[in-house]
Amino acid sequence: MASATRLIMSLIGYWLVGACLISAHASPIRLDRAASKVVSLSLAESSRPEPKTAIPIHTRWRLVSSAGGVRTWETHNPIRPRTLFFHRAPKGMKMQQQSEGGRAGKLALATGMTAAHKTDTWEFSTHSVKVRRAIGDGPPSPGEYSLRYPSAQSRERSLNRGMAEVADDRAFTFRSVQVDDTSRSGLLLPAPSEISFQVTVPEGGELRLSAGIVPPESALEDLSSDGAELVITVDQMELSRLPVTPSQTDHRVDLSEWAGQSIVLSLQTLPGASSTLDYVFLAEPSIMVPQDTPPRTVIVFIDTLRPDHMSLYGYERPTSPKLDAWAKDAAVFTQARSIAPWTLPSARTMLTGAQPERWDKVPRLQDRFAEAGWATAFFAGNVYLSSNFQMAEGWGTHRCLNWPQASVQVDRALDYLDDHSDEPVFMMLHIMDMHLPYTEPLTYRYRFASETPESIGQDNFLRKAVTRGAKTPQTRQYVRDRYDNNLRYIDDQLQRVLEVLGPQDTVVVVSDHGEEFWDHGGFEHGHTLYDELLRVPLIIKSPGVSAGRFDEPVSLLDVAPTLASLTGLGRDGMVGWDLSELSNSTQSADFSSRPHAFGRPLYGLRQWGSLKNGKKYTIKQGRESVFDILTDPEETGNLISETDPTELRAAMSEALDRPVVEGWRIVPSRQRESTPVRVTVHSPDIRAAWAGEDPTHSGRATISLEADKLVARWPKQRSRVEAFVAPGPLEPGADPIVVDIKVGPKTKQATLDLSAQAKPGLPRRYLKASVGGRTVEITSTVLPIPSDADGAIEGFDPEVAGDLESLGYVGD
Repeated sequence: MASATRLIMSLIGYWLVGACLISAHASPIRLDRAASKVVSLSLAESSRPEPKTAIPIHTRWRLVSSAGGVRTWETHNPIRPRTLFFHRAPKGMKMQQQSEGGRAGKLALATGMTAAHKTDTWEFSTHSVKVRRAIGDGPPSPGEYSLRYPSAQSRERSLNRGMAEVADDRAFTFRSVQVDDTSRSGLLLPAPSEISFQVTVPEGGELRLSAGIVPPESALEDLSSDGAELVITVDQMELSRLPVTPSQTDHRVDLSEWAGQSIVLSLQTLPGASSTLDYVFLAEPSIMVPQDTPPRTVIVFIDTLRPDHMSLYGYERPTSPKLDAWAKDAAVFTQARSIAPWTLPSARTMLTGAQPERWDKVPRLQDRFAEAGWATAFFAGNVYLSSNFQMAEGWGTHRCLNWPQASVQVDRALDYLDDHSDEPVFMMLHIMDMHLPYTEPLTYRYRFASETPESIGQDNFLRKAVTRGAKTPQTRQYVRDRYDNNLRYIDDQLQRVLEVLGPQDTVVVVSDHGEEFWDHGGFEHGHTLYDELLRVPLIIKSPGVSAGRFDEPVSLLDVAPTLASLTGLGRDGMVGWDLSELSNSTQSADFSSRPHAFGRPLYGLRQWGSLKNGKKYTIKQGRESVFDILTDPEETGNLISETDPTELRAAMSEALDRPVVEGWRIVPSRQRESTPVRVTVHSPDIRAAWAGEDPTHSGRATISLEADKLVARWPKQRSRVEAFVAPGPLEPGADPIVVDIKVGPKTKQATLDLSAQAKPGLPRRYLKASVGGRTVEITSTVLPIPSDADGAIEGFDPEVAGDLESLGYVGD
């Protein structure tokens, strides 16, 4: 009876969702997603001369400080950097000073309290640059200093059709544009340009858009926009003429006169006296009908949240009381896992329902919603969720700060919901406070934690400070206490969002990964595949999802297909499952037996794993482990010696949809003063070979595979990167496999011992050789073969290296 009642309620829920979607889908047309409706397009070829390599600074300098015979002068930054932390310059950014003899000298970047006393130094922020000069040198003269920044020059060229490296006019026009921390999707129409659409106007329809002039990526004093105009016509009849200024301005134009008619809607941009820098951008143009109660789908993405620190999941502290109350009529999934122990791959999977390597190959959730007419927004707080890592792609609005507090993110989300209260909205709200350095407000500092231990030494700490100072049970408990403080703060802030969402809305609360508190000897995340890092909270409240607690294993792969199903969107390319089917008790057995796979650590050597029927399998450096997570959820007893891992290896292959094979692992030892290494394996029977990824770019290797040999090269570096080989079948009586090893100028030749044996779970060692102070090992391993269609997951971007260092992701 209870099962029947649940089924009836779920059908009612689906009907309610469908009713909302009928009204939501009847009218909205997102013109920036409607390239197929374009009937004509003409673009200005250029809006400025070729960007200069060095941008001379002609703006007026003002004196901001004087200390120890050094004066600091400040002026407007002529370029638009993407970095959010400024203790180091992005790759290629240089400040130069022109000497009297015409030669340019480079200034050193210097930040911090002591920098004010250093002459011939500089620093920068988003909107200003500072230089420091001896007190007797006076103020800088116009053009004395210039900035070099190749990234800005490249982006400046992309704003001009004649310079942009794009396939066609539509690719140039339909795009997103970033100003400061905000990217928006729209139409770039540098004046004079015109685009026309063939559209059918819905009853009560209106045109909405935000028009503005994009500031140049690299400015010059003698170049500036003098404004432009936007002319809107219907069937060649002028309907509206709007001024366009550097300030993005919202406009609404009534189209109800043409209700039910097919029209040609034209958007024309006209320059002022000059077209210079008239980069007119129309953000999120759409034709829509205002709705009284439009559907909204919101993903609340809480970074670095492990479920066993939530009172909702049984934690002894009241860390999430408001979420607990809200989730009483929600679906709570107790065995949800990520596909990686760090943010970027996890977030990509969350938004595609596919493996993260397929980010560019599968339609993303935000694109699907936008094409269905929904307004879309992502409020992010982690550099890995920024445009530099392609995470702004597909969103109508994408705003990314680094380390914002929850109150800032919630304010942004509430403002967006208010501004779009009469249209369907898909929004992802990212909360960063659970991530180091645990910066809860002072009013929450002592909610669960006591005074800061002297060994840690500061209230807001990074990974180095914690690993060095938290050596005792007391100091480690303090770190956990601070983590819990932040969850209680988040819980109070999220209440402000949750209370404005109604019964017609769908809300998902989820995380990307957890946090290790020395559960297996380590701290933070990104480095292992234990469940303290892979298990995540997952709560869904929706008219189409039955409430309850569900113990079947589920995955971040399931978030996108669930939301697509609930809102009537397509699921092509998704490999995750629809969780509403599980919550309606129709597929519990299938969910319980489905295989899962995970891997892709941020730090260290490659690791992979799988989960099936309660058995969790992992492999790292050829060492295999098996845990029964049903009886040993803390993963303390490795069962590999009594387990045949064949089925779990097959489960990994099925879940990843890749071949998983027994192969070889080649790796040189780490060395403080490294020398280049080359390993040549002479064998005609090699199925595939590739270098292991290092997302942080701390190390690298290259592989070349020829007809009868494999060559693996490691340039000079201190890190370790593996090379992997999937050998073909070895014929009986085949010749020995010869390996040449070259370390610096020294060489050595050896053969593989393919008869080597090992204990269960340990790799077989085929070769170990020392050459030139380095040791090279070739051992057995189990590994998935990469697909040629998949892309690498890059965890490093030189433009935001300072941001990554500030977050502790690189540089340790």
